Amino acid sequence: MRIHRVEALPVEASFATIFGGEAKVPQALRIPAAHFRRIPRRGQFSTVVRITAEDGGIGWGEAFGLPTPGATAAMITDVIAPALAGAALEAPQAMLTDLRSYFISMGHVGGPAMEALSGVDIALWDLQARRAGVPLATLLGATPGPVATYASPVGFQPTPEESAAVARGLIGEGFRALKIKVGRGPAIDATHVAAVRGAVGQEVTLMTDANCGYSRDDAIAAAREFAASGVAWLEEPLRPDDHAGSAEVRRASPIPIAGGENEFTVEACARLAAAGAVDIVQPNIARIGGVSGLLAVGAMCARNGLRLAPHGVGTCIGVSAALHACRAAEGFLTYEANRLLNPLRDTMGAHGMRLDDGRLVAQDLPGHGGEPDPDQFARWRPPAHA
Repeated sequence: MRIHRVEALPVEASFATIFGGEAKVPQALRIPAAHFRRIPRRGQFSTVVRITAEDGGIGWGEAFGLPTPGATAAMITDVIAPALAGAALEAPQAMLTDLRSYFISMGHVGGPAMEALSGVDIALWDLQARRAGVPLATLLGATPGPVATYASPVGFQPTPEESAAVARGLIGEGFRALKIKVGRGPAIDATHVAAVRGAVGQEVTLMTDANCGYSRDDAIAAAREFAASGVAWLEEPLRPDDHAGSAEVRRASPIPIAGGENEFTVEACARLAAAGAVDIVQPNIARIGGVSGLLAVGAMCARNGLRLAPHGVGTCIGVSAALHACRAAEGFLTYEANRLLNPLRDTMGAHGMRLDDGRLVAQDLPGHGGEPDPDQFARWRPPAHA
C-alpha cells in the first residue's frame, strides 16, 4: 500500500473570536506565563496533518503550530508532501529518515521543519494502527488505558489567593497533581506557591514552571524557596539553550530540574542529559519527531537514569497520540494535561478526552482515537484555508 496524499490543514481558535473582541480576553489568558509578558498569547493554533492511503485509509497527525501554523504547513505542503507522494507504507521512522537528514543538513535542526516531520510521523502511526484495526498503544507493544497525569497551569494570577482558587478548581475537576507558573521573581513566586500548597494540601503533587523566566541566581533562590512547599520539580528555569546554566542550577537545587519542551530532536535531548542539565525530560510529541521521537527520548531517559514527562500542549490529535505513546514509553513518569482554554483540544475531537481517577486515558479505539469531528474541524479552520 502506498501514500496517496499528505495534507497540512491549519486550525486556529483565537481568543478574540471566542470572547467577542480583543478587549474582552481575560488577562490571565493573554499572559499566562513568563514568556508571554512581551508578546501576549492570541489563542490556540496548530497544523493538522491528514495522510490518505491509496485504499482511502486515513491517518491524523499534528505539527506544533504556536505561535502561528503557517510555517509548519508550508514545510509539509511544499517539501514533505511531494517527497512522500506514492511512497510505500513502512515503519514511519524509516519513511522519514531521508527527509530528516535533508532538513538537518540544511541547518533546520529545530523549528517548523522538525515540527512538520513530527506531525507526519504521528499521522503515519495513526494510519497504520487504524489499518490494523488496533489502538496505537497496541501497535507499539503496550495496551490502551489510563496514564499518570498532572493538570497545568495555575497561570499568572494577580494575588496568591487567586492562584489558590484556580488550583482548587483543578483539583475539583478530578486531578491529583498540578503545576503553577512562576518566573516573576523568587519572593513573589514563593508566596503564590505556598498559597497553592496550603489550598490543595500535602497529598497533591505540586510542580512549578518558570518558562525561562529566571536568571541563574534567581532560579537557585526560587528552587530553595519552593522546596519548603514540597515542590516536585522546577521546570525550564533558564533559556533552553543555556545547558551550562541549567546544570549549575541543578547542582545547587534541592528539588529536581525539568526541561525539554523546546527541543526538537532526540540528539538535543541527549545533549541535555550529557550536560547534567535536567532530571526530567519533557518533549512535545508534535515537535520532537512524533511518536517515533517521543519513544526514542524515553529510551534515552532510561539509559541515562532520567524520567520522561511529556509536554501536554496540543489539540485532540497530539494529546491522544501522546497518551498512547506514554503507555509504551520507557522511563515514563507523568503527562501534562494542559487546561488553558483550548477548543481545538476539548471540542474538536470526535471522541473527547476521558479522565479516570485523575488520569487521562489512552482510549481503546483504532489508532490514537483523536481524529477530529468533521463539523468541529470545519468550525476551526481559518477562512483562508477552509
